[in-house]
Amino acid sequence: MTAAPPLARPNFWRDSHPNAVLSGLVAILIGWAGPNVLIYSVAQAAHLSDATAMSWLWGHAIFAGLAGIVLSLRTRMPILSTWSTPGIALLLTALPGIPFAQAIGAFLTSAVLVILLGTFRPLTRALGAIPPHLAAALNAAILLPFGFHAAQAFGQEPLLVGLMVLTYFLVRQWRPLWAVAGVLVVGVAASAGLGLWHPAPVAVALTVPQLVWPEFSLRATLNLALPLTLLAFTGQFVPGFGVLKVNGYEPAPGPVLRVCGLASAAAAFVGCHNLTLGALLANIVSGPEAHPDPARRYTAAVWAGVFNIVFGLFAGTFLHLLGILPVQALAALAGLALLAAIGSSLQAGFRDAPGSLAPALVVLVTLSGVTPLGIGAAFWGILAGLAVHALEVTGARRRAAQAPVVQTPAAQSPAAQSPATQSPATQSPAVQPPPEASAPR
Repeated sequence: MTAAPPLARPNFWRDSHPNAVLSGLVAILIGWAGPNVLIYSVAQAAHLSDATAMSWLWGHAIFAGLAGIVLSLRTRMPILSTWSTPGIALLLTALPGIPFAQAIGAFLTSAVLVILLGTFRPLTRALGAIPPHLAAALNAAILLPFGFHAAQAFGQEPLLVGLMVLTYFLVRQWRPLWAVAGVLVVGVAASAGLGLWHPAPVAVALTVPQLVWPEFSLRATLNLALPLTLLAFTGQFVPGFGVLKVNGYEPAPGPVLRVCGLASAAAAFVGCHNLTLGALLANIVSGPEAHPDPARRYTAAVWAGVFNIVFGLFAGTFLHLLGILPVQALAALAGLALLAAIGSSLQAGFRDAPGSLAPALVVLVTLSGVTPLGIGAAFWGILAGLAVHALEVTGARRRAAQAPVVQTPAAQSPAAQSPATQSPATQSPAVQPPPEASAPR
């Protein structure tokens, strides 16, 4: 009998797949077309130079790309790193009036706090204890706006978006893994054919990072560092781990937090705020479209990191290239790329807990956009869901304890009754031993 051959060691090039490359590219394209351009708004509000804004983008792309590559290769899970999008919204109003060197000190302080969070075991255990159906509901709530934006884009450009939607569902019938690729090709071709893109000369030039030495102040710590840390944790790490859990991956939270914190510390010196775990775009690299084999989808996240680094090296060039496509095409691409993840998350959230109101509450609170105490809606959504889930579990246990014990017919049948409980009419006469065997001689 021959021994079974040893399992092949993971090999990135062997494990990779064309769809992994495409999924990584689509994730980065959508990221750069969405939250990345918001940095211009922050730079204008805080009166920062274009060079500073480009350095900010450079720091995000290079160090988030490296963090995602390291985590994905180490864990063999599709872990995507990006910056804190809620943090950008905070900086839009909180950064003006604070010297940028002090903001860099606050970014560095926040990075150290994230590293410390990664060493706090009760916190990391709590992240892993979130029920899967609530994580799925949270994931659905995070992704649904992408679907809404795609539907709104159809209302604005019905022919362009209609062609992309038709391509997605037609290709999906024969080659599901190539559906998003078909949407991308048709979107570019249709934008050009309908005269909806805006071609302009684009200069190819490397982005030069701007090194800023940090300064520390109590004002910047209170107004920037602490809120940024809270937003990174509640708005990115909590939903990010939920996305991974929904797709079948549960990395240890501690190492992920520590790697992202270290990457954030390095990025802070070139003007970038917190780098965190990807949530919105992580579905693209962790879902079935990324690779037919779940064990090899980590390659999609690695490719996303590679593309992010390339985009960061030429940040200005790629931002101008993305400006050529109409926003409706980008919105449709994002919504269709995430459609399967939206469907599976909704199914898992409500199928696995029939009758429970906790998943519905997670979706409603998260989609509401409420931000009590300045904390993102995703955190309040999962907190509300956990509270209702605990009440429902407690109530179910109490009802089970108070319910009367009902005997089954089998337990009530004469055959199942013991001789002591049988009626005299049904009891069999005792079998007496023969006289000579009743006692020893």
